[in-house]
Amino acid sequence: RNQAERAEAERAAAELSGITLTLSGKAGEEGKLFGSITAQDIASALAAQGHQVDRRRIELEHPIRTVGSHTVGVRVHPEVHAEVRVSVVGE
Repeated sequence: RNQAERAEAERAAAELSGITLTLSGKAGEEGKLFGSITAQDIASALAAQGHQVDRRRIELEHPIRTVGSHTVGVRVHPEVHAEVRVSVVGE
């Protein structure tokens, strides 16, 4: 049973690793966001693409506060991790 769960988690991780999310927020001239991109924002964007991920499984030490490309870890299974690319653009 444990091997089946891990195989399913690895399949899900492979799907997530190919995803690049584009999120936008109001930004100042220096590329700093007035708000921030949180784990909940990332989970909502993944859900919109058909990937249900609990926000608590998104490994984001601090909310994203700058424009640009960021790599965010997702804990799919205790032994399986995926990385999702998040591109933040200013409005």
